Amino acid sequence: MISNYIKIAWRNIINQKVYSFINITGLSIGISVAILISLWVCDEYSYDKFHKNADDIFRITEIQ
Repeated sequence: MISNYIKIAWRNIINQKVYSFINITGLSIGISVAILISLWVCDEYSYDKFHKNADDIFRITEIQ
């Protein structure tokens, strides 16, 4: 059954090249952006986690 789905998908990709290119490009850009955002969020959450008392550290900023 799954081989039938793969054959149909391949035929649609071959027959509708521009539409398939737009969809595959958009999907790859979306996945890469999601990965980059998740890496950035993980980096922000790991800030100062290497200290022994990381829960007691606070960042104070001043806007002048």
